[in-house]
Amino acid sequence: MNSAKTVIEKLLHVLDVEREAIRKLDGASVGRASAQKEELAAELSRASADDLRELKSELNTLRSELRRNGVLLAHARGCINEVLDMMSPSRGGPRRGTLRAQV
Repeated sequence: MNSAKTVIEKLLHVLDVEREAIRKLDGASVGRASAQKEELAAELSRASADDLRELKSELNTLRSELRRNGVLLAHARGCINEVLDMMSPSRGGPRRGTLRAQV
């Protein structure tokens, strides 16, 4: 098992990769990043409480980056839904939205 600090560093790297994939709307890469995050989160959950206490700052950074990616994923999903709505009258037709917003 990697040290908790190493796992956090790996998770932060995966989040960077995931963020780039989100910006490109690259679903396959987002999926791979999601699987990697799941594995690393499971590994981090096995760290001792003492190790985690020592990494409070790094864990706060990780939490912020996870939240940031979550917001980007939600926005990307909204953009995709908006495009699908514009293409399919059966989905309610075009909605007013933020398709032009920067991801």
